[in-house]
Amino acid sequence: MSLAEVARLVREGEDFLVVPHRRPDADALGSSLGLASILRALGKRATLFVPSGPPRSLTFLAQAGHLAHELAPDARFDATFVLDTASPELLPDGMPGADRRGALVVLDHHATHTDFGDLALRDPAASATAVLVVRLARELDVHPLPRDAATPLYAALAADTGGFRYLGTSAATMRLGAELLDAGADAWTVSRHLFEDWPLGRLRLLGALVEGLSLEFDGRLAILRVSRELMRATGAADDMVDGLVNYGRMLHGVEVSALFWEWPAEEGRAATKLSLRSNGHLDVSQVALAFGGGGHPAAAGALSTLSLEATVERLRAEVLPLLSR
Repeated sequence: MSLAEVARLVREGEDFLVVPHRRPDADALGSSLGLASILRALGKRATLFVPSGPPRSLTFLAQAGHLAHELAPDARFDATFVLDTASPELLPDGMPGADRRGALVVLDHHATHTDFGDLALRDPAASATAVLVVRLARELDVHPLPRDAATPLYAALAADTGGFRYLGTSAATMRLGAELLDAGADAWTVSRHLFEDWPLGRLRLLGALVEGLSLEFDGRLAILRVSRELMRATGAADDMVDGLVNYGRMLHGVEVSALFWEWPAEEGRAATKLSLRSNGHLDVSQVALAFGGGGHPAAAGALSTLSLEATVERLRAEVLPLLSR
């Protein structure tokens, strides 16, 4: 679909629902906050639905806009925007039915994904879903960007580029970052909350993870394990685990880092969350796809229905052909 089609849907509607994926990260939440702000700047009504609330590290962003934790049973929308979501399985509980949500519009930048939604605007070359939100704002002639959209969108961009360090960082990425700064984004606040300002439990968890790290396939695969027991021992909360997989990739000679996180039980859902990072030469999204997940060539993930150790065993089998090529 084209930007023009999405823009026409916005112009013709009045009431919109905006939804990031379950347990939203900075791109999902920041892009959603940015889109909601842009819709409101056009005089539209925008409801941002995050039933679980933001993770602790992103509460500074949530202050930029009201989050709805539940929807009225009779709430109806002209369209529902789903952001940064590669699969319908990642949508939060409590989504309205097809008779109340209007057209389901997906804005996403994952290279591997499940096709869903009535309309989908995907660009795997975009460094973050926030890029698509800004493109839509330009198509809708929203310029300059609303001030309360700038910091969330900048956070989305900074997070998914690792502070403008990853392969997806381009000249266009840097120009967009500058545009968001001109619009009022607070770069220091974003950097402080995304990359520093750790609670003690997270630092202790990192120390335990590094201590327990194992190397396989001649040091080319790094394995990190986060069990519920380890979480209790370090005093870490679940929202402190995201991003720790990158420490395995920092080791010289490691081509793939894999973090296995024993997931809190959620209505019989996945037992283990798998996060994958590559050094940029290997496509880990194909490995994630084998587990029903997806992502990008250098960063991907999945939710496994297997136990932590069973997921580790299967990962070894899936990653071997990748490392052999």
